[in-house]
Amino acid sequence: MFLTQSPADSQAPFLMIEHHTIDAIFAIGILFLAILLVRLFLPQRWCPPMLAFLLIGIAAGSLANGTLSAHDTSFGSIISVLGEAGLIMLLFKVGMNADLKGLRKQLPNAAWIWLWNVLISGVFGYIAAALILQLDTLSSLFIAIAFTATSVGVTVSLWSDAGKLNTNQGTLLIDIAELDDLSTICLVALLVALIPLYKSGAAIAPGEVVFTLGHIVALLMGFAVCAWFFSIYLEPHLTRHIKRFSRDHELVVFMLAFSFIVGAFAELAGLSLAIGTFIAGLAFSRDLSVLQEQPVLNGLYDFLTPFFFISLGMLIDISNLQGLLWPALVLVVFAVSGKIAGVMLPAWPRLGLGAALLLGVSMVPRMEIAMVVMQKGLAAGISSTIFSAMILTSFATVLITMLGLPFLLQRIKVK
Repeated sequence: MFLTQSPADSQAPFLMIEHHTIDAIFAIGILFLAILLVRLFLPQRWCPPMLAFLLIGIAAGSLANGTLSAHDTSFGSIISVLGEAGLIMLLFKVGMNADLKGLRKQLPNAAWIWLWNVLISGVFGYIAAALILQLDTLSSLFIAIAFTATSVGVTVSLWSDAGKLNTNQGTLLIDIAELDDLSTICLVALLVALIPLYKSGAAIAPGEVVFTLGHIVALLMGFAVCAWFFSIYLEPHLTRHIKRFSRDHELVVFMLAFSFIVGAFAELAGLSLAIGTFIAGLAFSRDLSVLQEQPVLNGLYDFLTPFFFISLGMLIDISNLQGLLWPALVLVVFAVSGKIAGVMLPAWPRLGLGAALLLGVSMVPRMEIAMVVMQKGLAAGISSTIFSAMILTSFATVLITMLGLPFLLQRIKVK
């Protein structure tokens, strides 16, 4: 907070909060109420909360243009910090909920489908951006990587409602989506590392690319090994001692401190905050005793993660909505067709046509991880128009899945 003496009396014995800070606090209070209303009354089956939070961010950004600046006042600063904290909670939870043991069991089937899914959907994304929309190489690569992601949370609820989530194919869906998350986060880390070479303007020697990629892969492996060592040899003992002396939820404080610190180190090391916090979540994923704190972590997730999507929504310029329609339409067509083709082609010989189609449509939605990729792209210099078009694309892929998947789940037999 910015504090200053009362202008009426420089000798006043108390301090007053500056007017624009009060406006920011009031606006954030309104956002909290909006988040609460979404949580309480929005039917999640028909509209995932993340879509509503993006819309809230778009509305907040439009209103802020006339009253509060979204970039240079307390309001923008607080939303930015809360948005980064929401990103940390989002990826920490993704990492913590990863079922690595279950993934290893399904790896032969899941890995084959995942490999072609990532390759084909990424190629479709690059073709749409570079050849159809005539975008620059950097923007096209960010879009291609975003296309490889999957928002499995959207489809899990629909599979669960149909009573088919615990089937072999439901488990396979989750495993492929987890591999999608892992590969997308790693790919965007590699791309961000190569950006300085791309922006240098000089001819890029193959040796430089190999050296940079090798450096990033070494960093990723280093963080992964450290996380494994921590998870096996340190975390159980630390957790046990903290729980021994804990009076309330001190273990949650420890987990959050660890995720923030690892995320900050990853950013400083040249990876990213996102991949650091994801690895931090993986470090706790094998400890079943941590699950006792899941309700508290879910509360923090519900509290902070909406601000990540709100902060993204505030970056969309709806005054240029007409200019977004054509690129968004192109991206939607290629996003849907690329994911369905990328999953169906390798899954068809193994599962049959109907089950392969069902799995492909289930992988269509892009939201959380795709938005992380595009946030990195915006920071790297892609245009706000393309960023906004990708958010509209995410909206469309989620809505298409929610409308089409229940129909398929009713008509296609799942084993």
